Amino acid sequence: MPQSLKQIKNRIRGVGNTMKVTNAMQMISATKLSRVDKQLFQLRSYYGGLERLMFNLTSCRENIQHPCFQEPLTKENFVLCVITSDSGLCGLYNQNVLREAEKFIARCGAQKVSLIVIGRRASKYFKNKGIKILNTYAGLHGGYGHLIADQITGILVKLFLAKKADEVHVAYTYFRKGILQNAVVEKFLNLRSEQHAKINYIFEDGLDNIVDQVVLRFLLTRMRFIFLQAFTSEHASRSIAMKAATDNAKQLLSRLVVVHNKIRQSNITQEMLEIISSSQALKG
Repeated sequence: MPQSLKQIKNRIRGVGNTMKVTNAMQMISATKLSRVDKQLFQLRSYYGGLERLMFNLTSCRENIQHPCFQEPLTKENFVLCVITSDSGLCGLYNQNVLREAEKFIARCGAQKVSLIVIGRRASKYFKNKGIKILNTYAGLHGGYGHLIADQITGILVKLFLAKKADEVHVAYTYFRKGILQNAVVEKFLNLRSEQHAKINYIFEDGLDNIVDQVVLRFLLTRMRFIFLQAFTSEHASRSIAMKAATDNAKQLLSRLVVVHNKIRQSNITQEMLEIISSSQALKG
């Protein structure tokens, strides 16, 4: 059905307004991405060094007695922490994380899994799934804060030490660089010691006391690292999605302008033909 000139103008106005919104959202996401990515870069080296230190310390003794390293006697209770966004418009970011979480739940059994969900998308998704939700955290909007990360770490550690969770896992998006992201489910607890060449440390306060402090610091830092990975991935995904939407709007706007010009030229030609025909009729 042919469109009138007014309809085309309205569509051009609507697409133009949409393009302004998506362009603004892209710039906002890019700004947030730059800020969070900088924090992630700063924490990455520290986290890697702390992880190496912890494994070096645990290599000093064959059997580590720290409770976070103890293998569970049974595997009947799993806690899964799922990190998603509070809002959409970020491509497949949330879908990929939720798909990995669903795979984990299918492997373990829905009755054996309890959830801690971060972000309204995960909360809404699992609301009517019949899976126990222990805690819900919403309203972060991709804004990193170490306090909330430390709070969740404390909850997860308490659940594990109280034997209410045989294993603790985290589903989130690992940010590599640029547009490279992977949704993963990683074990958070229990920890596993890795075999390294033994280093002859001199311990003034005793190995056990130092391991206690290092393990706690490692778990806090790891959760902060996970949060930064997830939020960096979220902002990168939204920035890419909004750029694609802006580019599509530009292409659509360009096509609409061409159609608008064709219709206007057709109307002008039609009016000229009518004028000429009227003039010929008057002469004749």
